[in-house]
Order: sequence, then C-alpha cells, then structure tokens
Amino acid sequence: MCGTFSKLILGVIFLRISDFLGFIRFRICIFVTCIGIIGYLLFNPLSTNLFFVTLTCFFAVAGSYAYNNMTDKEEDLINRKELNSFVLDKRSYLVIIVLFSLGFFFSTFLSFYSLIFCLLGIVISFAYSFFKLKKHFLVKNFYTGFGATLVFLLGATYLTSEIIEYYILLSFFIFIGSAISDLRDYDGDAANNIRTLPVYLGYDAGKKIIFVLLSIFSFLILFFSGFIVFLPFTMVMLYFLLKNKPTLAHSCEGCSFIFLVFWLILGV
Repeated sequence: MCGTFSKLILGVIFLRISDFLGFIRFRICIFVTCIGIIGYLLFNPLSTNLFFVTLTCFFAVAGSYAYNNMTDKEEDLINRKELNSFVLDKRSYLVIIVLFSLGFFFSTFLSFYSLIFCLLGIVISFAYSFFKLKKHFLVKNFYTGFGATLVFLLGATYLTSEIIEYYILLSFFIFIGSAISDLRDYDGDAANNIRTLPVYLGYDAGKKIIFVLLSIFSFLILFFSGFIVFLPFTMVMLYFLLKNKPTLAHSCEGCSFIFLVFWLILGV
C-alpha cells in the first residue's frame, strides 16, 4: 500500500515537472541559451562570466516563452491538440514574474550592455505576446529572428562592428528557422489568421522562398569563420525542406547551435 502511494506521489511530481518544462518550452530555452553562450565564446575568454550569461539567458527566455504560452491558447490548442496545465492556472503569472526577475538579477553580474539587452529582450517579448503582434505579416518571423537573438549580444557583453555583423547574420538564420517552424504550424496559424510567410503566400510558395533564403545563408557563412560549422547542418536542412519535412529541418537548426557551442568550447 505504501509503495503504491509513493509511486502515485512520484507520478504526480513527474507530471508537474513535465508540464512546467513544457510551459517554459524547455527545449527552446536550451536552444536560445546556446545563442547567448555562442555570443560569449566567440568574443570572450572562458571565465565564470559564462555561468551568469547562461543563467541570464535561460531564465529570461523561459519567462518570455511561458508568457507567450499564456497568450497563445487558441492556436496552440489547434497545433498541439491540448493545453498545458500551467497555461490554465492564473497563478502561473507569478511564475513568469519570478523567471523574468531571475533573468534580470543574473544579468547584473555582467556588463552594462548585457543588462540593457536583457531588459530590452524582456520588454520586446512582453509587447510581442501581449499585443498579439504575430497576427501582422512577418512580425513573428522578425521578432524571432532579430528580437530573440538579442541574447547573442547579451552574451557577447560588449559591442563592436564585427559583433553586430555576426548578430545580423545569425538573426537571418533564426528568421529562416522561424519561417520553417511556420510550415510545421501552418494549420493552426492559418485557422487563427496568424500572417506568417507560409500563410500569407501559401504553403508551397512559402516553402520555396524559405529554401532560397536558406541557400543564401549557406553561401554567406563561407565568409564568417565563426559560423562555418553551420554549413553541414544547412545542407541537411535544405534536404529536409525538399522532402517536405519542416519539423526535421527545424530540429536540425537547433542541433547546429548545440554543436557550435561544443565546437567553440573545445577550441578555447
């Protein structure tokens, strides 16, 4: 009897942890945090500051996507067929405040630029979700590409023309990845009038445009030594797009960032 009760308690705890990770979109948090880590490793020597960069990025991004989950119930119900239990609980807004606060707190251990980019990212993410800006044509893609990628500048901890060039190129890659995810979420976005590239142009036309953009990016990274390791991944992404497998193409992009983090660490 005691063993059965213990298993029941553990099952409930596991379910809550699983729901929480889904609420903050844990995999996306890891992916975006990797962008901040890459920004740091490309332009800074390895030090304890990397620890604070990682925590700042993770909690700020977790708060952003948790709040986005709270405001995107309708389309998520179509795309994912169910809603996360945290989304249905109004107390989750307190969780979001805590996540944002932790992100800001850890940013105070970094440079002034990191602090500013952390605050700017939080404000932009809140406005994006609160005002439902994704309903306007390409806003979702530009927000994901150039807004979420602010963590790269946060991680870099200072600004130079070279860092800005890398930021723009990386934002272009994230913009493309966002458009690929829109192919995956086409039905839900179309049903809720979310004017993404595939919804606006049509699925097939949108996919062709994305293929061209990804091909252009693959050419451009030949001139940026820090990003050259992306090339094998973009080739695979192009293949998956040709096979009409946007989910696999999008996952491949995420893997490319994780790979680059390890590449840079080993190269330090």
